[in-house]
Amino acid sequence: MALANILELKAAVADYTVRSDLPINTLIALAESKFASSIKHRLSEKHVEIAVARDAASFPLPADFQEGRSLKVNHRPLTLASIDALNATPGETEQYAIVGSTIRLQSRPAKDLVVALTYYARVPALTEAAPTNWLLATFPDVYLYAVLVEYAIWAQDQDKQAAYATLLGVALGNLAADHARGSFSGSTLQTRRFA
Repeated sequence: MALANILELKAAVADYTVRSDLPINTLIALAESKFASSIKHRLSEKHVEIAVARDAASFPLPADFQEGRSLKVNHRPLTLASIDALNATPGETEQYAIVGSTIRLQSRPAKDLVVALTYYARVPALTEAAPTNWLLATFPDVYLYAVLVEYAIWAQDQDKQAAYATLLGVALGNLAADHARGSFSGSTLQTRRFA
């Protein structure tokens, strides 16, 4: 199944439901709201470099931030810590905490610095202006079945809701398996024991 954009997704939903009275934009938005913050895949990873001014104890996260993968200063990884462990005194930063939509550093930097952040981004919403995204292009069945689950809820059809939810579960399982396979590119993970 190939669904290249939002128009093709809408057409596929209409074909499955055989209805022309659907609140299709609402159904798509509801489906996106349910999976947009939970789907993690290597294709959703982003890397940004953020300038942090001297004495700044915190800086804003990117608007599409979902979950962090790595935070580094001068190629040195920082450690995630409890907000209570941060003292905000001047000095070298070794730890950070996420507070709301900001990252708070352990220490206020003594000079301007650049923080390298790698993170999972939320799935971008489909719109007429942005008619596709990586999820629809790569895993169109996730979108289709998620919207069909919302359709079945709207139509108050529990049998279809259960059937589409099962298909959505399979599609999400395939997405997760692809992420696991692609994240390691066929290499075998090895555990090292430290003395």
